[in-house]
Amino acid sequence: MADAAQLAASGSPEGTVIVAEEQTAGRGRAGRQWESPAHAGLWLTILLRPVLDAQFLGWLPLITGTAVVTALRATTGCDVRLKWPNDLVVELRDGLGKVGGILAERLGDGSVLVGIGINVDQVADELPPGGTSLRLLRAVDSREHILVSVLGEFAVAYRQWIAGADPAPDYLDLCVTIGSDVRVEAPGVAIEGRATGVGPHGDLLVTDRSGTDHKISAGDVLLVRPAFR
Repeated sequence: MADAAQLAASGSPEGTVIVAEEQTAGRGRAGRQWESPAHAGLWLTILLRPVLDAQFLGWLPLITGTAVVTALRATTGCDVRLKWPNDLVVELRDGLGKVGGILAERLGDGSVLVGIGINVDQVADELPPGGTSLRLLRAVDSREHILVSVLGEFAVAYRQWIAGADPAPDYLDLCVTIGSDVRVEAPGVAIEGRATGVGPHGDLLVTDRSGTDHKISAGDVLLVRPAFR
C-alpha cells in the first residue's frame, strides 16, 4: 500500500494493481502490523479514483469483500463468509477462522487504496491466533488463478456500484455478522446487541439490549453468537 500511495501521487491511473510476494511491514486497521511469509499468500493493492461523495466510501471494503468471497467460492469451493467490516472468515469447529482481510485507505487527493490479503499456502505455525489458510482448509487453488478471479469479480462489482447499483443485497447474503449477537468496541464506547443490517453508507446497524439503534462506522466486532445461514 505504501508503494501504491507513491504511484497514486505520481498520477498512476485508476485500476493500477500492485501484488506483493512477501510482506515485512504489513498493516491493518488500527495500525496493527505483521509479517507474511514469502510466496504463501495473496497480498495486493488496487488504486481507485472514485468520483463519489466521501460518505459513501465506507462501502468499498464491503464491495471488495463481496467480490473476494465470490471469487474464492468459485475457485476453491470453500464456504468463505464476510465479517463486518473487513474480515474473510470460515466456520471451524471451535469458532470462526480468519482466512483474509481488506483495508481501504483514502488519500489526500481523494483516491482510495484497497488492500486485500488472502492466506493461501500458510501452515499453522505461520499464522496468528484465529487465522487459517486455504491450504489448511484443503481448498487450495493456484495463487495466480485466485488473483485473476478476484480482480475480475472486483472489476464487475466496482463498475456496477459506480454506475449506481445497490451493493447491499449481495453483501448481506454473504455477511455472517448480520443477524448475530455482537459486541462492538468502537472509539469511546462498547455496545452489545443484535446486528440487524447495513446502513446507506456501509455502517453496521446494531440494536442494543435496551432497544436503542446504533450506526457503527468503525470498530472491532465480536460475534457472541454467529448467525451462519
